[in-house]
Amino acid sequence: MAQSWTFAELAPEQLALVAEAERTLDTDIVLVYAPSDWGMVDDMTVEAQGLEPVGLDPVQLECLQGMERMVGGVAVAYRRRADLS
Repeated sequence: MAQSWTFAELAPEQLALVAEAERTLDTDIVLVYAPSDWGMVDDMTVEAQGLEPVGLDPVQLECLQGMERMVGGVAVAYRRRADLS
């Protein structure tokens, strides 16, 4: 069983769905993760990029969850910290 996370490998049409989610949710970036035996992503990796998870309302969360089913990964919406923009 995988214990870690890595960035999901997405096809061009899946990347288009992620870009649409970023616009729809009004976020800076949406990252999609996949479980992995050898993870590349942890809190420090994301924090080093100046990203903070965005709190979503129920409708936005439903949108993100729908996209997750289409791309086969776990998606998280982020904003860049104001002190790094």
